[in-house]
Amino acid sequence: MATELELRQRVVDVMKGWLGWSEKNGKFKAIIDLYNTQKPLPVGYKMKYTDEWCAACVTAAGMEAGLHDIILPECSCSRMIALYQKKGQWMEDDAYRPQVGDILMYYWKDGKDFATTDCTAPPNHVGIVGAVNGNTMTIYEGNKGEAVARRTLAVNGRYIRGYCLPDYASKAESEDDMTYYKTISDVPQDYQPSVQKLISKGVLKGYGGDQIDVSEDFCRIATIMDRLGLLK
Repeated sequence: MATELELRQRVVDVMKGWLGWSEKNGKFKAIIDLYNTQKPLPVGYKMKYTDEWCAACVTAAGMEAGLHDIILPECSCSRMIALYQKKGQWMEDDAYRPQVGDILMYYWKDGKDFATTDCTAPPNHVGIVGAVNGNTMTIYEGNKGEAVARRTLAVNGRYIRGYCLPDYASKAESEDDMTYYKTISDVPQDYQPSVQKLISKGVLKGYGGDQIDVSEDFCRIATIMDRLGLLK
């Protein structure tokens, strides 16, 4: 069972797991590589390691979290906003209080009069809101100083262009309508290697032949752990 809050936290946890992945240590390449596995690629563009990768990082985190259908894929901040605007999921209201899992767009040339003027300029950068404590947010970002890193910012502070709001509620499931798989062949192909690895390790027990009894969420989480190297 995955509640909306759990889904929001899931993508944040992916970003936390990538903290410190950078151009210097080369680990950021895995994020670009994951982004480039999309078929078709957004606007048909294959990312290069020399590209700015903040938006691609947000997209890849959505993919890693199994939320690719609601964390709309793009490697351009402006085009990402356009995708959310089309779905009515773009927020510019200064009174809006962000939630964990929201996608924050920045504009670095925001003036000192930001509190009284409406910024409509193209965005420069993007990150995912990881926590909101009082009037302070923690945001996780790719390509911050050429690495995945965190930033703190005041709610409704300077440099905020607006928020993309993935529809997490549409993915929240109750235990009654959760999908369960009874055999290995029922499990989606992308999840099968991770599930089979758990069976071989004795963590997941079959019931004769390829009979199993696992939920879609279990398979998704196992796959994320496997991709992060936690199922060695």
